[in-house]
This record gives sequence, structure tokens and C-alpha cells, in this order.
Amino acid sequence: MYEYVGNIHIHSHYSDGSGSINQIAEAAQQVGLDFIIVTDHFTLAGKKEEGYHHGVLVLVGMEINAECNHYLALNIDEEVPNHDHHPQAVIDQVREQGGLGFFAHPVEKGSRLYKRGRIYPWTDWNVTGFTGLEIWNYLSQWRDGVTSLKKALKLTLVNPHQALVGPYPEVLKRWDRMLKKRLVVAIGGSDAHAVTVKLGLTRLVIDDYSMVFRCINTHVLTPAPLSGNFLSDEQEIYHSLSRGRCFVAYDYFQPARGFRFYAEDGREQYQMGDVVPWSQRLALHSKTPSDVLVHLIRDGSLCATSSGRGHVFIDLIPGIYRLEVFHPYRRGVRPWIFSNPIRVK
Repeated sequence: MYEYVGNIHIHSHYSDGSGSINQIAEAAQQVGLDFIIVTDHFTLAGKKEEGYHHGVLVLVGMEINAECNHYLALNIDEEVPNHDHHPQAVIDQVREQGGLGFFAHPVEKGSRLYKRGRIYPWTDWNVTGFTGLEIWNYLSQWRDGVTSLKKALKLTLVNPHQALVGPYPEVLKRWDRMLKKRLVVAIGGSDAHAVTVKLGLTRLVIDDYSMVFRCINTHVLTPAPLSGNFLSDEQEIYHSLSRGRCFVAYDYFQPARGFRFYAEDGREQYQMGDVVPWSQRLALHSKTPSDVLVHLIRDGSLCATSSGRGHVFIDLIPGIYRLEVFHPYRRGVRPWIFSNPIRVK
């Protein structure tokens, strides 16, 4: 499998972001990203600029809905109107175009200092037909950490990573429940705007493109290398995303490039997103770029742990397996990698 690191959920000057698509691509190139997906609010205006910029594959989707139920629509050609309180209509219209769709920042807590505590949560969990959900969103969680002006200054000027504590447990629990029914693909998003915001009487620039592009990324695995041809590479990335051939990583402290999670039964290898027939010879394998702590989650509960760089789990039973990986940080560990699942049936 070939690995490509990308940043999803980005806003440009076509909506409420500050940068042009060319500037955003340049920032992505400077930090070593392979692709980006721009999702401006309510518009596909940037689609005419899709292609390779500065060696980075630039894809354009859109973020639909305003008050709640924000939905990231990818691989579509026609804009989909908002239906804030009827998200199923949005999902259906995206599917009719053959597109992919993800819940954006489904759980938010808000901050009284940021737009007076306004949040944009997902409220209808009974919808069907979506591709997946954003389990970790940089801007949303950063804002949730702004509990005072002093904290805002620290998170902006000193250590923004302090607010990025990992996917919220509520989101992971929702995801695990969904996975019992079918594959629901997890992605990470930056929600990058690179704008100046007012926090009390202070104005600060937050979520600068070049900084957040080093944080919550989605690593995509493809069966063939990208060719440099935009049309074929676009579909390669979208196809792998749709099948769950990807994982979410916080790349700032340790780049996660090289992580793998797969199953083997002595005859065949299976990837994230696959349904695997159970056998006594079946084992789950993971390779991590450095010595880490790995949690194996089965059906939403911790079932095994492993330390080091090579990890093998045997004596499996049917269930839905995914990994949570933590790297050493100061005197403890930090959330690092969240895999998509492998279903053993």
C-alpha cells in the first residue's frame, strides 16, 4: 500500500478563510503534505482551481449547513443547498451525485469567549447513507479549550497543543455504536481558516494554515501509487477514503507516516475497512514508526495493549477492531494515531 498524507476540511477566501487556494497549497507543500481537500461553506467556487499546485494534489468539496449538522461533501460537481434541520436531505443529494459525506465536528462544547459560546453540533443521529464522520477537529477543540482570556493567549501564542486532547470520548462512543451496523469511516480535520478573531478585547490570529497542517491529518493508503494525473489521482484518494483505507494522526510531535494496521490469516492480507473471515490462524498486525503504547479496541472496549514498534494480536474472536496509539510525551503519553476498523466476522 502507498501512503499519502493530507489535510481535510479547509476554508479559503471563497468563504470565510483568509488564503487563496494557491497560498493554501503552498503552505501544504512547505510542511510536506501530499494532498489537501478544501471545503468552503456553501460553495464549490474553488473547484475550478482543482489540480496540482506546488506538487500538492488539491481537491475541492464543500461544507453544507449553517446552524447545525455541518456536512463535508466530497467528490461532487454541483452545490447542495443547506437543510440545517433536515440533514438527511443533504446526505441524499450528495449520494445522488456519487459523492462522499462526513459529519463535521459532531460534538462541540464551545467557549463563552468565542462567538458567545456558539456551537455547531450534529443533532440527528438517525440519518443514513453517509460515508463517515470527523472524529477529531482542530479548530473546534482548540476553541473548546478557550476558557479564559489568559488561556486563549496561551493556546494561541505559547502552546496550542494543550487544547488538543484527542477525539472526544462521546464521539468515539458514537462511532463504535455505528460500526456495529456497518463501516463508518473516520477522518480528521483542521477546519483551517487562518483568520483574526476577537477574544474579549484582544484580537488573535488562530489556526494558521502552515501550523495546523502539521497537526490533525488524514493518512490515506492506496493500492497503486499516484501518477501525477489529476483525474486518476483524485479518484484514487476518494476511493480509499470511501473504503476506510485511512487513519487519523496528530503529526506535530511525531510524524505518523509509516503506520500500518492489517490482518493476516497465512494466505491473505486485509486492510483497514475490510471484512475478514475468522479463522484460528487470523492475527492483527500493526507497525508504528517509533516505540509507542497501542490500545486494541474491540466493539468499543479495550481488549489488549502492546508496547514497542511491532505489534501482533492473536486469539481473536469475531468483532470490530481498531487501534488507538499513544506516543511518549513529557512524563506521560499523548494521543497520536486512530485507525479505521477491521471487522472480523
